[in-house]
Amino acid sequence: MNYFVKRDIQEYGPYTLSELQRYTSSGNVLLTDLCRSEGMTDWVPVSQVIGNIPVAAPSSVSSAAATGFTVSPYPPPPALHWGVVLLLAIVTCGIFAWVWVFVQAAWVKKVAPASKALLYYGIAVGLILLASGLNVYQAAESLPRSGMGALFNVAGWIMWLVASFNMKTSIEEYFSTADPMPSAMNLSGVMTFFFNVYYFQYHFTKVNEEKKRQGIYV
Repeated sequence: MNYFVKRDIQEYGPYTLSELQRYTSSGNVLLTDLCRSEGMTDWVPVSQVIGNIPVAAPSSVSSAAATGFTVSPYPPPPALHWGVVLLLAIVTCGIFAWVWVFVQAAWVKKVAPASKALLYYGIAVGLILLASGLNVYQAAESLPRSGMGALFNVAGWIMWLVASFNMKTSIEEYFSTADPMPSAMNLSGVMTFFFNVYYFQYHFTKVNEEKKRQGIYV
């Protein structure tokens, strides 16, 4: 069973029970934070869900806390280096980029539940595949090309851009509130338009490297 954690107005998860216990024992999730499972409608204190487990002593101060940051209780972004993502996308003729954008969108959905990027990317890929299938069918049956294939293809890529900008907004909000960076995360609209999956991964790589140095991600 998976659980969601709520602190103030922010909601995060889902996490397994073992992950919730681990975050609580390390002090990243407080016993007074609110929690609910996927089958629950009401929020209850974390302490009512996990029971009695060892909790980190309040006096223990990590190196991250000494720098003014707290250890993040939320999972770090996908860790594959952006250069590797680009290389694999080239080798696979772009297929890996399609797979990896779903990995990115799934992470964003986990830390920012309001994000619609995962859904929008699914619709985009469905439309593009539908366009390709229609074109292949018409060619196999020696049918004249209709405009439907082109229409589905254009609609798919438009939806891809909608998904990318939705994810851009969610990433900026997440790294400005729940898991803040030393400086604001302001992503370029132009770079998002042209390079989206690689551009996002470039920033994810920088975030992982910086927060690991600070001890925020372990």
